[in-house]
Amino acid sequence: MSVQMSSHALQRVRARVRTRLAAHEWVLVGLGSLQFLGFISFFVLMHLRSQAWARGQVLDPFKGYWAWFYRTIFSEEQVEAARRSAAAQAHPWWMLASLALLSGAYLLLLIWLRRQAPSFQPRLRVLLGMALIFSLPLLALPNLLSSDIYSYIAFGRIAAIHGGNPFIDPPSAYPSDRFYVWVNWKTVPSVYGPAWIYPSLLLTLIVESIRSHVIAYVLAYKLLALLLHLANGALIWAILTRWRPEQRVWGTALYLLCPLTLIEFAGNAHNDVLMITFILLGIWLHLRGAWLLTIGAWTLAVLTKWIALPLLPLYGLVLLWQARTWRQRITRALGALALCVMLCTALYAPYWEGWRTLEILVDAPPQQRLINSLADVASNEVQRTMWRLGRWPDPLLTQPLTIFALPRRGATLADDVDGASAAVERFAQAQRAQFMRDRSRFRVLQAEAKRNADWVNAWVRRVALAMLALSCLAAAAVTRTFRTALLAGAWIFFIYCTIGAVWFWPWYATWFVALAALLDWRVTARTALLLALLVPLIYVFFPPLPDPEWWQRYRAVLALGPALLFAGWQGIALVGAWWRARRGRRGQLRPA
Repeated sequence: MSVQMSSHALQRVRARVRTRLAAHEWVLVGLGSLQFLGFISFFVLMHLRSQAWARGQVLDPFKGYWAWFYRTIFSEEQVEAARRSAAAQAHPWWMLASLALLSGAYLLLLIWLRRQAPSFQPRLRVLLGMALIFSLPLLALPNLLSSDIYSYIAFGRIAAIHGGNPFIDPPSAYPSDRFYVWVNWKTVPSVYGPAWIYPSLLLTLIVESIRSHVIAYVLAYKLLALLLHLANGALIWAILTRWRPEQRVWGTALYLLCPLTLIEFAGNAHNDVLMITFILLGIWLHLRGAWLLTIGAWTLAVLTKWIALPLLPLYGLVLLWQARTWRQRITRALGALALCVMLCTALYAPYWEGWRTLEILVDAPPQQRLINSLADVASNEVQRTMWRLGRWPDPLLTQPLTIFALPRRGATLADDVDGASAAVERFAQAQRAQFMRDRSRFRVLQAEAKRNADWVNAWVRRVALAMLALSCLAAAAVTRTFRTALLAGAWIFFIYCTIGAVWFWPWYATWFVALAALLDWRVTARTALLLALLVPLIYVFFPPLPDPEWWQRYRAVLALGPALLFAGWQGIALVGAWWRARRGRRGQLRPA
């Protein structure tokens, strides 16, 4: 009788578990469907030329699809509307709504995952499947938010097809290349290291052996970035399984299902995903005790993009602190240094032409211009303030004078082929009138405005670099263990994104998100969420006018400010707690 009762009780428990499991699965499906709907809306809005930075090519051959799209969703006039046209005025707000839907669904999913008991949390294959499904609309984007993929194609072809040196020869050295027309940075050699050039070379050979077409290249780079993104999710899962099992589900989801990482990798195919792969691989190798291989993996990360460089000295400090004897310290230091030198020498050797091979790292556009950064906002505000006080010329004079050609002189707004707005018309006419009244004076004012801008930019750049250097020194001072080294490295990435990078684009934030997935939720992960969900505002509010609106002028403040304020507030609270604890210890040591 008791055996029969226990059997019935067991059946009731199983039925209860099945019911809860079904509810659990339906919640996951519902939240996943909501986020997928967000990616569909993003896919639809990326048909609009006004929101794009480059053509995506993937859907171009499907004329029937475009005819259906023009009849059903957006007209051809809406799709082809230029960024500064009157027809495109509502487009940024539509994009903002799409990103808000994506962000809301993603946040709900993360909150739900954090509240689930371990027995009801999804497995890795479920998260990977969701990421793969979310990526499908991104692989077929008709337009892109970045033209970097065409630079990747050009550098791979320079190395594999033309036999040139991508670190010295810009795409303009091969103007007859069939894909040259798609490249934006035509006069800039590769700012990426050999750890990216060799995969680009291999991908070029594979695509050329299948079909040499721009769509094949775009899809190849997108698929490579997606595969690396999925591999990164698996690495985060494996690392957290050994390190912090209680957060492996939401930590993996934080990176793997993040709208920013999916858009920048599966959508725009940025090579930052490869750098992240090498960083995560190094962490996984360290947890398995292979410190020398960790040095090798992180050296490859640096040879992909130089921003990973601070991780190497931080890890070197960890190895020195953990060594028990001076002999062990010297052995580790020499071994790590030898491996770094060997990898750099071996990978650069086929393209080494003296120190000019590395000149582009100093002369690249990010070292010459300010854009999308708090430094850019500060520089513009100083120049505008001095102009309002009557001490400096109008800082708008420093902009390229393409406004003289748009709209045409004497043309009405209706006659303008680009559909320029009335604000552009008035601005252009005012500058033309000033220029025609006194050309010599106009040129003097323009030269003076450029000198002022260069002076302010130089000082702003120095301050940003100094703050980044201070953050690196502070990180080195607190680094004792591997966890503190990772935490310090993550916050160096954050300081670079918010303060140090005078040239900033949203995909830079993916570095911080990847490391934040491995760290604490209270500060680091929440800061990463704020940063990842707000930096797409850079795309939405990029100014279409010579004299932008306030939300366009302060787009960097809107995108970076909340995360910076949150991190600063938490930092102040942390320092206050440390100071109170220190004073408490001093009080305990005082004699009675």
